[in-house]
Amino acid sequence: MDKRSGDWKRTVPRFDKSNSLLKPQTVIRHLSDFSSQDTIVVTDVGQHQIWTAHHYVFTQPRTLITSGGLGTMGYGLPAAIGVAASHPGKSVICVSGDGSFQMNLQELITVVKYQLPIKIAILNNGYLGMVRQWQELFYQGRYSEVKMISPAFSQLALAYGVEGLKAQTDEETQKIIAEALQRTGPVLMEFNIIEEENVYPMVPPNQNNHLTILSR
Repeated sequence: MDKRSGDWKRTVPRFDKSNSLLKPQTVIRHLSDFSSQDTIVVTDVGQHQIWTAHHYVFTQPRTLITSGGLGTMGYGLPAAIGVAASHPGKSVICVSGDGSFQMNLQELITVVKYQLPIKIAILNNGYLGMVRQWQELFYQGRYSEVKMISPAFSQLALAYGVEGLKAQTDEETQKIIAEALQRTGPVLMEFNIIEEENVYPMVPPNQNNHLTILSR
């Protein structure tokens, strides 16, 4: 790691740059704290994907399953199903966003059919978050087609036969994560997080790394 990237790591906003009641970074940190070291974490695509990479503490190889920069929204739940089916007895967490999850949410019926013990964590910010962030930073906040309307995911889970839990405070977050991870079957956790939280660092389009944006 060179000096510049080391400086970035120390200055990237973590928990002290937001006024939110429930920070997405905090949700990921609690998921990490409450889960075992050999838990396999699968992500969808978007801001939650980066927050997971930043804030979940991975200590074992091959415990993060993600599509990287391919942008495959909808990847998370089917990938988690594959992980759970191929690793019976393993703890599996699927981290998704309200946008990505709606791409393949019908696969909840597959989770129920095979009673796969997947714990689904949806970070619900009411936006296509990464696209909104680009529009904020590079298009002067002229938002277009990024505000989302979503179902009540915890209630939708119940309709499929999956236990649904919901949190919008730090205390509730810790409570439902602890409860979910004690369950043997599938559980969906919905976290209502701050709407306009950004992920950093971020390289502006068509720019070099030395122009990396570290905060608002």
